Amino acid sequence: MKATAEYATANIAVWWDMKDCPIPEGYEAGQVRSSLEVAFKEQGYSGPVSITAYGDQTQTPDHILKGLLSTGVSVAHTKSESTSYFMYEDLVKWRRLNPPPATMMIISDQVGDKFTWDLVRLQQRTLYKLFLAYLVKPEYMVLSISEQWCWKKLLSSSPPAAGVQAGAKCYCKSCNYDSEYLNHFKKHLSSYSHSREEYVNPTDHKLVRYTEDWGRNYKATPEFATAKIQVWWDLFDCPIPQGYDARQVRPSIEAAVKELGYYGPVSITSYGDHKHTPLQALQALSSTGVDIAHTVSG
Repeated sequence: MKATAEYATANIAVWWDMKDCPIPEGYEAGQVRSSLEVAFKEQGYSGPVSITAYGDQTQTPDHILKGLLSTGVSVAHTKSESTSYFMYEDLVKWRRLNPPPATMMIISDQVGDKFTWDLVRLQQRTLYKLFLAYLVKPEYMVLSISEQWCWKKLLSSSPPAAGVQAGAKCYCKSCNYDSEYLNHFKKHLSSYSHSREEYVNPTDHKLVRYTEDWGRNYKATPEFATAKIQVWWDLFDCPIPQGYDARQVRPSIEAAVKELGYYGPVSITSYGDHKHTPLQALQALSSTGVDIAHTVSG
């Protein structure tokens, strides 16, 4: 899907799990940024790109770290089991500081299993463009994805390595440490204080669900207050209660959405095996503008 005007030059932030999606053997680390930017520009996205690579950086060869940092890719040290935790924490922090229009990209095989539940709700409240890259394609995806790539295919174009870019940093998520200098970073990772911190205060590997205490129903924002409302109603799962006047279905729904500030026109379609729906109920629904669709169960 090509970028719309408001997203064409907006910020793009990338969070990359290096364990799930490693740099292929023989591939130059300095080409990662170029490969991503080429893919973005092919879809019309040319805004500034920030990239952070997460992983156990004690296991990452120096030439890869240097190649990433020299092209403006920040690196974050995490224990393997806590990588998703820190990636998601940083993603949520970034959202707070960067309102839409903006684009987020997650490079990981964990999106379907770990990120989806909470991120779906965040996206429902504040919508960003969302890109995804993976080594193994998810079996299912609830999130609405604007663009997605196979990691190996994304890197296959092999453009020239990006020029030297300043601004990249090295982070140790275990110790809340950062540095602009790779030698300082490596010295920190090999220090006793770092080893002790990881041993004494291990990071919880379970993602924080930032929306867990949110209510289920949200007040309408101005752009949705008078927008159209479409209702698809499964009579098999949610039948009209015995003794309930079917003429009350529409006003009940309209009253509920108006309590949340939604005043737009409401269209309702009821689906069911209407050979078994009493004629009185069908007439009552129809008289209040509820459309009736006959289907069979299953």
